[in-house]
Amino acid sequence: MKNTFVFFLLNPFLGFIQAFKHYKDNWAKNSVWVFVIFYGFTMSRPEEKDSSRYVTKLHDLYAAPISWESFTNNFYSDEGNTIDVYQPLLTYIVSLVTDNGNILFALFGLVYGYFYSRNIWLLFGLLKDKYMNWSLWVILITFICVLGFWELNGVRMWTAAHIFFYGVFTFIEKENKKGLMIAVSSVLVHFSFVLPVSILIFFLVVKLPWKILYFIFIASFFVSELNIGFIGEFFSNIAPEFLVPKIKSYTSDVYVEVVSEGSLGNWYIQYYTKMLGWFIFVMISTIYFSSLSMLKADKKFSSFFIFTLLFLSVGNVMSLVPSGGRYLIIARLFAMALLFLFYVKYEVIIYKRWVTLLTPMLLFFIIVSIRASLETVTFVTVLANPILAVFIDAPIPIDTLIK
Repeated sequence: MKNTFVFFLLNPFLGFIQAFKHYKDNWAKNSVWVFVIFYGFTMSRPEEKDSSRYVTKLHDLYAAPISWESFTNNFYSDEGNTIDVYQPLLTYIVSLVTDNGNILFALFGLVYGYFYSRNIWLLFGLLKDKYMNWSLWVILITFICVLGFWELNGVRMWTAAHIFFYGVFTFIEKENKKGLMIAVSSVLVHFSFVLPVSILIFFLVVKLPWKILYFIFIASFFVSELNIGFIGEFFSNIAPEFLVPKIKSYTSDVYVEVVSEGSLGNWYIQYYTKMLGWFIFVMISTIYFSSLSMLKADKKFSSFFIFTLLFLSVGNVMSLVPSGGRYLIIARLFAMALLFLFYVKYEVIIYKRWVTLLTPMLLFFIIVSIRASLETVTFVTVLANPILAVFIDAPIPIDTLIK
């Protein structure tokens, strides 16, 4: 803990880097945690990002305070339109004291950074007496980048994602029943986690045969077209009344057009996630065809494999719906953890050869992910410390140099 404090005072970003060099030391994960808090305080919040909207809401609440009763009436009611708890509640509490968006996002980073750092060290914990080699580092860094600290911009969805991952991994791999409650609590952070939680419940109740599940995964991966209107209508019919307006807004023709236009960009932005998808597809298929009998004998790993396969299948289908691709991102977080776990746990030569062969695909994903992070990582985030950051409020993203 002493090293965490020293790095935090001197330069939190340096502490973040050093944490991975000293990943076996107890202070390391906390150094990552406090860096994410510092990132939240110093990050750039462009107008087009969700983070800017949350800060605007903070300013509005501070300028025109509302009573606790009026605030709570917005939750789960016909009159109100608030269906998440975490972000609105924290914003409301902060507004009672300040309208400083830096403080708000530092507090968001407190929660996000905790689960982000703990999820990374869940994977480090799988090593036991083994050491990290080049391939494991590439897989781990990919896992880190799937939902990097810079995703704090979308605080509701991605905080919920890390909470859900932590809960499920703790429940299945660590066999700790508390993990189930943690996973379910993700719904309070973002309403859309009703779907991942439903997948988890389905996984616990229904036992699909391996061949059928793998066939579903293959089919979902290669699906090219799906009727978005049908999906919207289906979920509108089965969802609680207060969720229906949100579902219709996410599946409307107008929203489809907006998301489609927003997805256009440089070629590497369009293809880096496809590289990750193909890597996961090949590696999971390699595990299935080379080690199925071995997996069936290992009930704990088998359970995690089945859940990941099920989540990936749903994620592949949902990715065809505007904003549904977010579920696929979360599923890929589980997939990278699974691939890391298999590499550590089993000595399967053909698997490790495929990892080595396809490593360039992961490196491409990592490089583009880091490049994307520079849109919100500022010079203050990298070069300053908490003392300087209090006096220097200059959220200039590093991306401005590249442009």
